[in-house]
Amino acid sequence: MNTIRRSALFKRQLLQITSGYRERAGSQIALKFVDEIEHSIAFIAGQPEACAIYTKLEGKEFRKWRVGGFPVSVFFRMEGEDVIVLEALYAHRMDIAGRFSDDIE
Repeated sequence: MNTIRRSALFKRQLLQITSGYRERAGSQIALKFVDEIEHSIAFIAGQPEACAIYTKLEGKEFRKWRVGGFPVSVFFRMEGEDVIVLEALYAHRMDIAGRFSDDIE
């Protein structure tokens, strides 16, 4: 099984998005979002190559996986053979292409 690392950006975005769901839709929806994130991470950990390649940036291949039931995708990359770095979470309505290279360190 692959090791999962979460970037500082991923952690910040997860807190912000979860907080936003809690404020707008209530705690149950926020908890459902967190559950779906965990399901997505489990899938990514087990089958990273099944996720679509989003872009290549500075020699790194970034992939994405859509979070079930929510308009959000997880963006990640492989580091070595068995480490997956969760880089970012973006809502589908955002200008992802415009932000991606600036957000990823």
